[in-house]
Amino acid sequence: MILIYIIIFLSCLAFLFRSDLSTIGQISFRGGWKLGLAVLGLFLLQAMLVTYMPGQAMFQMMVVIGSQALLAFLILLNRHLPGAKLFALGVILNTAVMVANGGWMPITPEAYQALGSEHTVELQARAPASKGIMLAQHETNLWFLSDVIPVDFLGRNSAMS
Repeated sequence: MILIYIIIFLSCLAFLFRSDLSTIGQISFRGGWKLGLAVLGLFLLQAMLVTYMPGQAMFQMMVVIGSQALLAFLILLNRHLPGAKLFALGVILNTAVMVANGGWMPITPEAYQALGSEHTVELQARAPASKGIMLAQHETNLWFLSDVIPVDFLGRNSAMS
């Protein structure tokens, strides 16, 4: 969600400094609208079946990992665009830490507490409305890539890696 806010913010900034955005239409986008629509569909499925439904079902985990993998593929197809390689690296590292920890993004209890949540979450359980699983730092594989940085952005509390 924070990524969407950042994209909107940067788009507004670009419009302020350069009101002629006609060059955006000249960007060579690979993968076509079908692949982009597939990525969007998987992320909507992730929002409905993962973020807002409790549990840790295999299907939920496959939707999360599948949406991340498809997004990385779409970005790598467009690696000729400025920043695409760096963005792809971030998605790949996020996917790696999720796969290394059973398919869910680990969040430390300390980072979760810093978000000011009212909910109590047991270790190895999913936080409400999240694709994250609560793991102690010493139990987390690749912990330095997990959600350890609490962020309050425009009133939306989240943790990021």
